[in-house]
Amino acid sequence: MRGLWSAPWIVGPAALVAILALARLARVRPGLQPLVTPFTATVLAIAVMLAAGARELGDGALSLFFLVPALVLVIRASVILLQALFRRSRGEDPPALLDSVISVLLYGVGAGVVAKIWFGVELTPFLATSAVVGAVVGLALQDTLGNLFTGIALHTESPFHVGDWVKLGDFEGKIEQVSWRATRLRTWYGDTLTIPNNEVSRRPILNYSLPKAPHSRTLQIGVSFQTPPNKVLSVLSGVVDQVPGLPRDPAPSLRVVAYHDFAIQYEVRYHVSGYEDYRRVEGEILRLVWYHFRRHGIEIPFPVRNVYLHQAEPLVTSPEAPATRLERTLRGIDLFRPLTEDELRAAAGRFRHLHYAAGERIIQEGDDGNSFFVVDSGEVEVQKTLGGARRSLATLMEGQFFGEMALLTGERRAATVVASTDVDLFTIDKGAFHDVLVANPAIAVEISAILAERREALSQAEGDTTARFEPGTSKVAMKEHFLDRIRSYFGL
Repeated sequence: MRGLWSAPWIVGPAALVAILALARLARVRPGLQPLVTPFTATVLAIAVMLAAGARELGDGALSLFFLVPALVLVIRASVILLQALFRRSRGEDPPALLDSVISVLLYGVGAGVVAKIWFGVELTPFLATSAVVGAVVGLALQDTLGNLFTGIALHTESPFHVGDWVKLGDFEGKIEQVSWRATRLRTWYGDTLTIPNNEVSRRPILNYSLPKAPHSRTLQIGVSFQTPPNKVLSVLSGVVDQVPGLPRDPAPSLRVVAYHDFAIQYEVRYHVSGYEDYRRVEGEILRLVWYHFRRHGIEIPFPVRNVYLHQAEPLVTSPEAPATRLERTLRGIDLFRPLTEDELRAAAGRFRHLHYAAGERIIQEGDDGNSFFVVDSGEVEVQKTLGGARRSLATLMEGQFFGEMALLTGERRAATVVASTDVDLFTIDKGAFHDVLVANPAIAVEISAILAERREALSQAEGDTTARFEPGTSKVAMKEHFLDRIRSYFGL
């Protein structure tokens, strides 16, 4: 050290080169940025001491110009080294609280070493006095110190990290910060909840974000004893298939849980990629369950209660009954034109009323089908895959229909139909319409003629995608073709 002090012309350029090299390295490795300032201050302190004629570090208070930045430099370098070791062993950055505690301890030890070695300060009386003062302060601040050491323990054990969803006792939220005193959560309602670290350590900690894998949730639904379990499980399977964003691996699982007083309890176990998604997924499942159960006649029972009825005042105007509305709509559909009033009324009685939620698929292009639909209220969109892309062909509203070819001939679905809004539909399938045709087989002849007329009109439409006949095929040939298919399909 004395040699360097006697050759300032060597120290100056070397120090300047070291400063520039460290600054350059800090640009490449930002983690070294905290060393630039104390290193520069240390070099400048050496320059000041040389200019003042100091011959060694023990030359009085002037040495503080060197010792203070040098101490900061050594401690920051130690902290960076500890961070690197922590990162290598744990695979993540150390908590900020741990860095702060280590820095404070190193500063305290470093200050004591400087005072003892360079200034000859005797630390024994100070330590004895500080022990008494520390005991008094410790008693006064035992809760605060307890929070501090609990915070250190939480960082060491790492039961959770910032960004994890956790449940601490009765509290649930997302970890936003873990300080020396408290842990801060963001609740589901967007509020900030601060829990002292002492309280956190006394509560069970449930971490919903660990391990980093899809997390399973369960949803229980009660169904009437009148519905066979296999039917319920099949309908629930269709529900989970339509929930957007639901991971398919692992696949959702369905099972019967228990027989309760009023219902059979079913469990839907599904997985979510992140815990924060479960409420959206659960809400979507519950929304779709209502529509699917309603369409399939599945009842969600309620506990039995005594109900007392009284005669209500008659309404001035009553809405049109669904059966009446359906008969009126069928009279305007050409396929039902050959039916007599009695036959039309009988056919209307075999229709079922279904509800679909907005966004649900009603039929899928290419699927087998045997049902015919009439839109009662709401709107549906007809889509078809053309050139590898799905295109919208039409929007059907109240009184319009689709699926006649599947009902009459068993033809595969030519397009996909999706509910644009919540929609009510009337539907009849092959089994129900079979009775109508058996009662009057002559109807099949007139219906085949109507189908031929409709197909001829569609074949002449620009961009038609439903035609099944070569151009120039006569209407008579189309009629005979449809009649043969109807008779074969219904066994007439």
